Amino acid sequence: MDPGDNVATLGTAPLDAPLWFAQLLITFMFATGFINYYRRIWQVANNWFQDKPVYKWLIRVVVALVAIGIGTSLHMVGWLVFTNATGLMFHNMGLFVLTFILLDEHVTWWEYGLRVAGVADVWLMHHMDYFDRPEFVLSAVGAVIGLSVLWLWRNQIRFRVWRHIGVYMFLGICFWTLLPPHSAGLTVTPAIIIQGLSMYFVMVVVTAITLSRDHKLDIKNAVNAQLAQYDSLTNAKSASIYRRDVTHFFQEAHDDGHYLTVAAIDIDHFKQINDHYGHLAGDDVLIGVARSIDAELSRHEGQHSLYRTGGEEFNIVFVDVSLAAVQAIVTAVWQTVQDQQFDAGAYTIKTTLSIGVAELHPEDQSFDDVFARADASLYQSKHNGRNAITIGDLTLNSKVLHHVMATRTLISQSVLDATLDGTPIQAQEVLLARYEYDHDRWNFPSDFVIPIDVQLNYIRELLATGVTHRVMMHLSTLQFSHVETPARLTAFIAGEPMDVKLMVEVDHNIDVAVLAENAARYQQVGIEVGLVNLDARKSLATLKARLPYVNMIKLSCASVRDRYPEGLSDPQVQTWEDTVRPHHLKVVINGIENSQDAAFVREKLHVQYLQGYYYDRPELPRLA
Repeated sequence: MDPGDNVATLGTAPLDAPLWFAQLLITFMFATGFINYYRRIWQVANNWFQDKPVYKWLIRVVVALVAIGIGTSLHMVGWLVFTNATGLMFHNMGLFVLTFILLDEHVTWWEYGLRVAGVADVWLMHHMDYFDRPEFVLSAVGAVIGLSVLWLWRNQIRFRVWRHIGVYMFLGICFWTLLPPHSAGLTVTPAIIIQGLSMYFVMVVVTAITLSRDHKLDIKNAVNAQLAQYDSLTNAKSASIYRRDVTHFFQEAHDDGHYLTVAAIDIDHFKQINDHYGHLAGDDVLIGVARSIDAELSRHEGQHSLYRTGGEEFNIVFVDVSLAAVQAIVTAVWQTVQDQQFDAGAYTIKTTLSIGVAELHPEDQSFDDVFARADASLYQSKHNGRNAITIGDLTLNSKVLHHVMATRTLISQSVLDATLDGTPIQAQEVLLARYEYDHDRWNFPSDFVIPIDVQLNYIRELLATGVTHRVMMHLSTLQFSHVETPARLTAFIAGEPMDVKLMVEVDHNIDVAVLAENAARYQQVGIEVGLVNLDARKSLATLKARLPYVNMIKLSCASVRDRYPEGLSDPQVQTWEDTVRPHHLKVVINGIENSQDAAFVREKLHVQYLQGYYYDRPELPRLA
């Protein structure tokens, strides 16, 4: 059929209002549906065949050709089937399909050229027999500009609503306003141009909003997937993904006879890093170690994945990698971390790894069987002094030096006055900290004996800081009752350039007769006496006899909260009040570890003197 045969019979009237609105609604629904279905198909073409590039490109070309075919067919329906304005909807649908696919992601120049060819074919059809008109030249120049902008800045246009609308409406204006008088079955009038352009505008707006909305949703889903699959701190794969992956890896290895090996990793002395440098510094070390491991793994071939499975615990799972290759990779990881220095706030921290390695055995029933052996090997690495790799029963680095069983050090903790603004320091208490290497932790024993001279040397350094001139020191019953102790302490006070106030603390179980016989000797020379390690949950009967001889008692916050959850409003507290008040004793609540403890003491007890990690975390020595 010759399109020119119909020209004489065509009317020039635009669509009446009801039909125009009906076609606007249809184009709106068509655009929405086409966007959703086409994007799904395009994503399938890119994702399902990611590891098969030949099939991937073949399907992408087929998808583009089908879309071009649909767009061209819609245009031909509007030209050959319907007359004049009744075909507007199909012309716009065809133009929309052909221009929409120009925004496909990750297309090559030749793929984009294929799409441009589809647009050019329909564009030229509409100017057939009118190529000599200046309007055609302007229309072609506008199309080239619009298509070039889409190619050069497509990533900046695709999901930006106003940029998208602007570029596509530029193309729509170039198309509709510069058509010849008779174009592909249309007799072009200003009214026809307005109605045609309005339909295209509706589809452009729908496309821009839909793509922007879906893009934001994709980003949100990607973030959620990242949070679900990767540890937010270290960016290693998460523990939940670890359980899913290892179940799959085990089944495949068990069925196909592949190698499967796991390396269980602990950062050595990590609790000590947290205690000494703070949790933020500990986080920096975790991040640094994870990055170092991941960077080292990337240098080696084979399938291996890093997972964070606990606080300072990581696992590396090796799929179809021989044990000899795993040993070489794990040794490189171990050496890399050992050679690194990790920036953590104001500090530079070195750390090491303990590693246990195990491989799949034919008799294993689940991955847990493999990991149990790796965990046992990890324990052997720790037992052999840490900073070691154990594969099976063999610890590779046999030159590791064993630590002594424990390290002891003196530290100080503040006692604060809650009745004064700012809660100033009232005194400093000398404490003993004992580091237990077998458990990788600091312990603070409540009952300990330290030579008096050792404590006095520490107190001299403490006084030099100028934080306070009041110091509390611990004495054993033997030290407390020794006849020379008050004189030694008095001589120390006299030898200091400032006015020093000392308090000696003894355990609350000290014999009453020993306390009564010796307390006065200290108090006569200005040294106060305190009872420590009191438990509010225990009977007051044995304590009453000791109170006349002391100046201070110290109770743990936990025991008071357990015994008197309502604080001073508890009627049973009256017994404590009646017992303590006549002696005008200082009462110290210690062991205030967190905000809940602090709120209880502040709101329920109204005690003057407070002590605990919540207010003052002692600085522990930084052991290598």
